[in-house]
Amino acid sequence: MDIEKTKWHKETSEMQKKFRRFIIVYVLSIIFFFSGIQNSIAYENEIENLSSVMTVNIASAGKKIVAVVDFTDLQGNVTELGRFLAEEFSIAIAGADKGFMVVDRTHLKSIIEEHKLSATGLIDPQTARKLGKIAGVDALITGTITPFGDSIRLAVKVLDTETAKMISASSGNIARTKAIEELLARGIEVATASGERPVAMPPTPTSAGKAVEAEGFIFRPVECKRSGSNVRCTVSFQNNGNEDKELGINSSYGSPPSYLYDNFGNQYLVFVQQGDKSKKERYVKQTFVPHLPQNVTFIAEEVNPNATHMTATIAVDQFKKIIPVRNIPITK
Repeated sequence: MDIEKTKWHKETSEMQKKFRRFIIVYVLSIIFFFSGIQNSIAYENEIENLSSVMTVNIASAGKKIVAVVDFTDLQGNVTELGRFLAEEFSIAIAGADKGFMVVDRTHLKSIIEEHKLSATGLIDPQTARKLGKIAGVDALITGTITPFGDSIRLAVKVLDTETAKMISASSGNIARTKAIEELLARGIEVATASGERPVAMPPTPTSAGKAVEAEGFIFRPVECKRSGSNVRCTVSFQNNGNEDKELGINSSYGSPPSYLYDNFGNQYLVFVQQGDKSKKERYVKQTFVPHLPQNVTFIAEEVNPNATHMTATIAVDQFKKIIPVRNIPITK
């Protein structure tokens, strides 16, 4: 009997130990799980906090076209983490709806490579001015990332591309999670094996001709046609409201005007035509009736003969932001 009792006590004791170990492991797993979620939320909050400060200052400075370049380390080297954070930052400020347009980063990268503006990733004041002129950008966002203990220090600046003066600057810390560590460890090769920079090719559009819905309208690309050295790009405007709306479409008046951009990053000031009218204007007013697509044509002169796609950035008096209709194929 005593032997059975002793055996029972031992088995019970072992079961209790196993149960305690299970509880400890389970509690630790829960802690690590929520810690990971908390770090992820903290990282997203940091991006949101920094971007919200920047968007207010950019809007206050009256800037209309903004670009975000790859973030670098203090020596100007780009890593996957720098690119990732720049992309996240670009998305955050684009969604702020503060009356300015954010240039697509793939398009921006092709411009930097095409014109050989940066051998590493570091953007100095002179480069910022050149990029502003070539890409039509009037504010440039740069950033540096610095490993610092258990966190990454992120410093972000906004430069006026005309004066190269700083419009805004802010900094914050991001926790060094496993995902962040992996991105930080991945360097980006800038030079080829021979030490020369790769030949820059024009970007290949990935989402040609997508409709854009904004300000109660749908903007659909219709076509871009080449005629000699000119290109005519037609965009359909559809009023989704229940009442007629008169829009003033800027071509050279207002700030900023409408532009066409080719896939090499060249910018063209445009004339505007209403529907099939032969007269081209620098400024037109057109009434759009509800739910009826109506065409507006933008005409660029002396377009690069090798261009294959155009992007229209449409400026309208009544809108607080520019409407980009991207990657419209050019046909003959």
